[in-house]
Amino acid sequence: MNYYKILSWVALIISITLLILPRIIPICNGHTGSGAPMLCHYAYQAEFIITLLAVILSASLFVLRTAEARLLASFVVFLLGIIVIIVPQPWAIGICENGACLKTTFFETIGGSILAITGLLIALLTHKTQSGEVT
Repeated sequence: MNYYKILSWVALIISITLLILPRIIPICNGHTGSGAPMLCHYAYQAEFIITLLAVILSASLFVLRTAEARLLASFVVFLLGIIVIIVPQPWAIGICENGACLKTTFFETIGGSILAITGLLIALLTHKTQSGEVT
């Protein structure tokens, strides 16, 4: 098995893990004083859509044959990993300051970092393979 397939499997497994993580380590289900859901609810709704896109693109890495398509898909996986890290930050959507959301965000940040690094490694490996540096 070559490095590309191993890294593609890592990206797919991390993406699926990020998708189900809020179900394993649930976020708080509190409401604000006006009865609206807390910021955590909105942050993890955005996280769900982002990680669903990451699952689809990570799975597509197995069927893409051209180097340009692999390069583009892996770069988008890299960007989605960065977005997973950014969404719960207070200057983006944010989460509540105390509660179970902090633990979920901790694991989401680790997973998003691994996903971003994996996407970057796949892009670099694809670029090296395209330029003929790796056999």
